[in-house]
Amino acid sequence: MAKKDEAKKMAGKAANVSKPGKSVKAEAAETETPAKMQKKPAAQKKPVQVQGKRETTFRLVAPHAAQVFIAGCFNEWDPTANRLEQDEQGTWSCTLSIEPGEHEYRFFVDGVWWDDPANTSRRSNEFGTENCVLIIQE
Repeated sequence: MAKKDEAKKMAGKAANVSKPGKSVKAEAAETETPAKMQKKPAAQKKPVQVQGKRETTFRLVAPHAAQVFIAGCFNEWDPTANRLEQDEQGTWSCTLSIEPGEHEYRFFVDGVWWDDPANTSRRSNEFGTENCVLIIQE
């Protein structure tokens, strides 16, 4: 019988010990929920709108290519970040969401940098070749 009484005393003491980082008042507020202490519904927040990325499709006719990627300032010039998919006619394409503005890019075909033959807007780069320039309007 003495063991049961001792266990009840220990349980009572444990109930009065506060949890780390919480005051006894905060713990009491969690256990009691009178009407005045119930949480009010959170105010509705307006959704954050992401500014104007535009869906942009890149295409390259290269029926004999094994792999085609696109790299540019929009993907930190990673030559394997965005792979194009080939259709039955040998046209490679992919669609990316790109911020409005001016962007330089090139295709990476079977390990070799290619210009986009459909885009004649070019800018010299530091490697002695040219990058294609794409302007996306807002």
